[in-house]
Amino acid sequence: MKHIIYFAAALIMVGCASNQKTTLSGLDKNDFDTIVNNQKISLFTLHNGDMEVCVTNYVGRIVSLMVPDKDGRPRDVVLGHDNIRDYLEIDGNFGAIIGRYGNRINRGRFTLDSIDCQLPQNNYGHCLHDGSIGFHHSIWSATQTTDTTLVLTLHSTDGDAASQAT
Repeated sequence: MKHIIYFAAALIMVGCASNQKTTLSGLDKNDFDTIVNNQKISLFTLHNGDMEVCVTNYVGRIVSLMVPDKDGRPRDVVLGHDNIRDYLEIDGNFGAIIGRYGNRINRGRFTLDSIDCQLPQNNYGHCLHDGSIGFHHSIWSATQTTDTTLVLTLHSTDGDAASQAT
């Protein structure tokens, strides 16, 4: 039996988004426009006047989050890169949607409904954050439904990260 999982992440902020190519945090949207595995990667910006969040559909990463500091000056509170190239070349999960679960599953094995399942072992014999091809390596479909709402969707079939163990 196959299940379809639609993961939708909606980032809703009151106000209106900017259509400018440069964000409040200084990111250039052009530095995120690329094609990976025949899928378009972009940077999306949501803004409410006081705060701004920038998200890329590559791994559903929050790239920057600008919030006012104690003196009211906008400051980025997210650790990340200034372009998509660095996210592609440097291993790490900065701002990423990790996946079906976060942390490790011992030896990548578990039993569900009396069925032994084996997950990929990508971290010293354990399965970390959904394995090496988990959600944190996926390209999400992105739809900016309004100036203040972004919906990220990923299609995942039942068992796409696991195999039944004998």
